[in-house]
Amino acid sequence: MVLRRALTGRVLLRVAAAVVAIVIALNWTYGRLPPTPRPTGSFVQLAGGLRLRYLERPGASPAVLLIHGLPGTAEDWNGVTALLPGRRTIAIDRPGYGFSTGGYFTFPRQLQAIQEVIDKLHLGRAILVGHSYGGAISLGFAERHPGEVRGLVLVDAAATCTRNSAFARDQARLVEAVELPVLSQIADVTFSQLLRKVSAERGDSEAFDPAPVAPAHMHRVLAINMKHGNLEAWAGETLAANGVIEGIDRGLRGIAVPAVVIQGEQDKLVHPPCGRRLAATLPNARLQMVSGGHMALYTHPHVVAAAVQALAGGGSFHPHAIPAATRALAGAGYSSHR
Repeated sequence: MVLRRALTGRVLLRVAAAVVAIVIALNWTYGRLPPTPRPTGSFVQLAGGLRLRYLERPGASPAVLLIHGLPGTAEDWNGVTALLPGRRTIAIDRPGYGFSTGGYFTFPRQLQAIQEVIDKLHLGRAILVGHSYGGAISLGFAERHPGEVRGLVLVDAAATCTRNSAFARDQARLVEAVELPVLSQIADVTFSQLLRKVSAERGDSEAFDPAPVAPAHMHRVLAINMKHGNLEAWAGETLAANGVIEGIDRGLRGIAVPAVVIQGEQDKLVHPPCGRRLAATLPNARLQMVSGGHMALYTHPHVVAAAVQALAGGGSFHPHAIPAATRALAGAGYSSHR
């Protein structure tokens, strides 16, 4: 009996060692993350040593400030800004993400950073365009600083009934643990690259579904957002998001600025009823439903650009200008699946 137990123990140890060896090998082959590219664009220094990176296209006022989601980079808006020739656009890497200073920054600090960018870059009353959690930030800023905002374009915005699941919060806690000093270095060598790649591929597939994943977006997620600093930002915001959204919801009826809510009909992350509720709650909003999932800024950039142009037009806000502008862009050769 003792001999049998000893043999069983040796077999189990060998199996465990083989599994560990396979995981480490996969970590450095399939799971190996691409190198971080060199940053492009410009940087602005904000309070507290925060260095924020942005991509700017020169043009006329009103300026358009584009705010990515959780995670993301300024490049997420390339398809939209290309459709706004002659309009000044500024797409930022939010604090914690991309090439801006990494780590977790609280929601109030995110709003403060938006104010600082508006002031330092002399944007005036800007149109805020926010995707997903960037939509929540846009709403939060408009609640607190209505005089700074000309209009809102909310693309699959995290608001009203949108909440992070218990599974997502557990993932965030795991990331926080793995990001601890020393442990993060051990995890990098043994398993965490593989885990990050598998998680990123699953997340992008869910976000883009039913459309195919945009290769450029997937590459940026792996090369930038799955690196230290960006991961800390993602984990902190994922854990804070439910409370943030609940707080914003209490003030939605007081946001009187013109708004366009663009909502994917098959969005698995911000469910369509949440987008409809957001548009119904905001006092001066139009709802624009589009086919597809959570990444309407990639699959329907012309709809986002048309909403911006409608809000930027002189005089009062005319919601019916949005579908007309959308048809004009589509007629010029811009496809929703470009």
